[in-house]
Amino acid sequence: MSVQKVRPDDGNREGKWVALTIAAILSSAAILMPYHQVATEKPDMQSHQVLITDLHQNELGLIAELKLAHEEIRDLQLDTGTWPEISDMEALWIAPFVKDQNWKRKGSHQWQRIDDGVYIGVKTSAQGSASMLLDSRSSQADIWFNDSSRSLNVEGLSELAKRHDFGWKQIILSDSSSHSHAH
Repeated sequence: MSVQKVRPDDGNREGKWVALTIAAILSSAAILMPYHQVATEKPDMQSHQVLITDLHQNELGLIAELKLAHEEIRDLQLDTGTWPEISDMEALWIAPFVKDQNWKRKGSHQWQRIDDGVYIGVKTSAQGSASMLLDSRSSQADIWFNDSSRSLNVEGLSELAKRHDFGWKQIILSDSSSHSHAH
């Protein structure tokens, strides 16, 4: 009589191969992961520029509202052929020009149009975000801020050189090279 040993087919051998394959995939991924990263470099900033990521939370909410307001202002200008006044934007409930609780919390800015497509909001409250300037004359929102506590001279701020002279900082809205239009 011959005795033959039969091994059970419990998947033990296949399980070892599956585990070995998974371990090989994970180890190769762990080794190759650093080579698959994209290097993010901070762009070269001029002295009058600041990245949006470097700003305080107070300013970020107002900047978001200004970016949306920029789109509305551009649409109104295209529809009517004239740049809207602050009173027009208040009537249309375009933030941050509406004087509501949110306006008070963000610094009670006194908004005025200083030139075609250029709007300035001077902070009048001790709390909230800095004084802001929105230049909507180009297709991209050009937002500047000044956190100085002294009174602000608004004369000539539609000119870039005056903004530099009076301590205004241009906000770069992204880390991409889209800030190459900066002045």
